[in-house]
Amino acid sequence: MHTPGHTPGHISLYLKQSKILIAGDAFMIEEGNFVEPGNCVDVDLAKKSLKKFISYDIQTVICYHGGIFKDNVNQRIFNLANS
Repeated sequence: MHTPGHTPGHISLYLKQSKILIAGDAFMIEEGNFVEPGNCVDVDLAKKSLKKFISYDIQTVICYHGGIFKDNVNQRIFNLANS
């Protein structure tokens, strides 16, 4: 899916069968917390892109910065998108 904000052409991938989100740089994981990516070209657009993830059933997320995370992913994405 197209998830601009960090960069204009940024994409993220959702693997429905395994419920895995490959978020790339859409957000980062730091010390067990989901945080907005640094150096966004458009912070408002990055927030809108995060909201796209809310409708997906995600059990595992993979971020370029932070690696793999599996704990309460949907709620954490919701909280970040609405912060």
